[in-house]
Amino acid sequence: MALEGTLRDMSLGDLFQVFRMGPKTGVLLLAHEGERGVIYVASGQLVDAALARGAERSVVAAQDEAVILMLLWDDAAFTFRHDPAIAQRPVRMLHDAEWLVLEGMKRRDDPTQALPYHRITLDTQLQLSPLPSSAESGVSLDVNQWRILSQVASCPNLRTIGNATGMPPDRLTRIVAELLAIGLVEVVPPPRPEPRPRERRDAVMALTNAGHLNPALVGVAAGEVNGTDDVRSQHVGRSLLDAVMRRVRGL
Repeated sequence: MALEGTLRDMSLGDLFQVFRMGPKTGVLLLAHEGERGVIYVASGQLVDAALARGAERSVVAAQDEAVILMLLWDDAAFTFRHDPAIAQRPVRMLHDAEWLVLEGMKRRDDPTQALPYHRITLDTQLQLSPLPSSAESGVSLDVNQWRILSQVASCPNLRTIGNATGMPPDRLTRIVAELLAIGLVEVVPPPRPEPRPRERRDAVMALTNAGHLNPALVGVAAGEVNGTDDVRSQHVGRSLLDAVMRRVRGL
């Protein structure tokens, strides 16, 4: 089955990460106004590419430059088709996907446009990616990128990172967009509201009915301790409820 969509749904950089995680082998076709792009992927790695323009399909760029120009598109329709024969195609790319993504971000006037599903502000909270996409490729970061990356774990938001590094907001936002694009950092999602007591009880019962919890523990987990229970029992109920709610939120 072909993978289809638009770059508004999934950026080209995200597609490269999907191919690597697969790992996928096949052909990625992209259409943007009067331009057509093709990227060949073998075992998750980019091996060749070309960009054509006009009705005559004249090739205007190939290999690395073709991919970089496609990374500058804000929107395009794409289709990825599995094709094991691409594994036999010679590798003509000079750089890996992370290097190309970073180069594409550097050429943009506003790199945040490449991340339509993220709105980066000084209040944006970041966290290090648990399994960064670039860990194995050894992508080279510049000094400013390392400075920001070193502050992510200790600073609650971009404003604090800017204060710690002395970096102006526009420069800070640009570099954060680059780190997001190659998967080294993630935006922390907003916290979910705590469920009300009845919602907790309903969630616990739903898990019990689905066979995820022992019915004997439901009363304690939902806070049903009677007046004869000691303080330790109440602590057990609280701890169990916390564990149950973590399970609920993880579903």
